Amino acid sequence: MNDDADLLRDFVVRHNEASFRALVARRIGFVYAVNLRRLRNPHLAQEATQSVFIALARKAESVARGPSVLGWLHRSSCYESRNLMRAQVNRTARENEAQRLGTTTSDPAPAGPPGELEAVLDEVLGELSESDRDAILARFFSDRTFAELGAAANLSENAARMRVDRALDRLRARLQRRGLASTAAVLAAALPAYAAAAVPSGLSATTANTALATFGATAIPATFLSTMSTAKIITATAAVLATGFIGFSIQRNLTLESELTALHAQQAQAKTQLQDLQSEIATLRSAVPAGAPANPAPAATLASAKEPGPLEKPGVIRGAPAGWHKNGSKLDAFDVGVDQNEAWGGMPSAYAKSTSAEAQKEFGGVMQMLSAEQYRNQRVRLSGWIKTQDAIDGGGRLWLRVDGQAPGSRLGFDNMEKRAPTGTTDWEEYSIVLDVPNEASSLNYGFFLQGRGQVWVNAVTITPVGPEVPTTNMYDQRRELPKAPVNLGFKPAPKSGG
Repeated sequence: MNDDADLLRDFVVRHNEASFRALVARRIGFVYAVNLRRLRNPHLAQEATQSVFIALARKAESVARGPSVLGWLHRSSCYESRNLMRAQVNRTARENEAQRLGTTTSDPAPAGPPGELEAVLDEVLGELSESDRDAILARFFSDRTFAELGAAANLSENAARMRVDRALDRLRARLQRRGLASTAAVLAAALPAYAAAAVPSGLSATTANTALATFGATAIPATFLSTMSTAKIITATAAVLATGFIGFSIQRNLTLESELTALHAQQAQAKTQLQDLQSEIATLRSAVPAGAPANPAPAATLASAKEPGPLEKPGVIRGAPAGWHKNGSKLDAFDVGVDQNEAWGGMPSAYAKSTSAEAQKEFGGVMQMLSAEQYRNQRVRLSGWIKTQDAIDGGGRLWLRVDGQAPGSRLGFDNMEKRAPTGTTDWEEYSIVLDVPNEASSLNYGFFLQGRGQVWVNAVTITPVGPEVPTTNMYDQRRELPKAPVNLGFKPAPKSGG
């Protein structure tokens, strides 16, 4: 039987729709299960599932070259479900008002309350390294034998078994930190139950048709068209447009609101930049001494006296986003702004990028500060999605600090010191969990790049969580102290090599 990557490559190279349909039929239960666990709503889970396979059709070539199609499907399911969560929050006020007036009916009640493991499984899987997550998904969610896993990775069966055991142990440790204690054997027996969910009738065929229609309407390769006669092209195009309209209609409602939000963000950013430029011009004018020449130096002369900044790039709006402030240890070594080219969930991303070699030992990013009033006596989670490129020093990080009433009082802090993504990484979700005591006055948070490279951040949220979620407070990670006094006689330390 062909594996997932073989089916996807056959779809890319031979344009074999049957291979793509076979892949959809094989994995739709897995994708639907992930979205249903996260969204707790069958209708929304179906929307997210269709969006995942539409994205797969469009990105088939790059996904086929990746390490794991199943891993990509899991990440994409998390992306799409999070996107729908955000859209649902934005629609809540309008829906509530419509229901009050009797103009709509409410959505079906979500499935029963999730089990403890089900509620956190996908989030914890997302915290694992890519290799660990792919190993667990292949073994327990795809029912691959150790021999098959070893053959796919050029490993012996025993080496594949050891890799899965290590990944399972890391998953168990992370679950234990969330209060879900179990043995590796119990966890291994429980995971296959979450591999797939019962798919609603007709969803597989509808999803495959929509994905193929959307893909065909926008991305038919020129080399493919060159092999078809004119009559066939006309016939195929008519069929694509007829079915493609279905996919377009489904996606339109999902994207319009995100696009409108993005336009508002761009408008606010442009206004802020205009105000900054006006302020800078006013400052330069006031700095001209009395008796200075009426004709200023040519623009070329002025430009040569100033180090050139980063080049402008279409789709990139430089400067801190509206409501955020640039911060860091060396501001002129970093560029921050909004990047529409790296959109996630239909929304542009914020970014921080090093602009000189001086950034190697520095950091730069953006931040916000808000009152702690609505969060007092609660445990909160700051979460967001991070992508990095050539982050070769300290990586891209979220950070959160809880300040007390007294000046300089720090009640909680975490900046992902030991778990920041480095190098070049794809979108992953990260989180910080801190307690907000009654004496807290403010929450300070944001993201930054430590050293050289670039980081993008999206979908940042702050939400209360239950006491079962462990904190990541760095202040709680105290260094273990000796149990008894040491060297009260002040004996000198032994010499090196002695």
